[in-house]
Amino acid sequence: MLNVLSSAGATILAAGYLLPLGYMTWSLFYGKRASANPWGATGLEWQTSSPPLTENFVTTPTVTEPPYNYPPPEVVQHHV
Repeated sequence: MLNVLSSAGATILAAGYLLPLGYMTWSLFYGKRASANPWGATGLEWQTSSPPLTENFVTTPTVTEPPYNYPPPEVVQHHV
């Protein structure tokens, strides 16, 4: 009885690993490419290039908005 339960648990665990791996593989080959800032975030981590420069910014940035000041959903531009 315990061996059957262990085998069933291992099967469920394997499916839990294989399904996301399959989705990730599919999205790597067929998924749309996201823009540099797909959410329109205003935090500094989204204002630098990817990969970031050694010092992140050439000059010290000036913060003019709160970090979670997201634009309305209809304003965010999604690039393909």
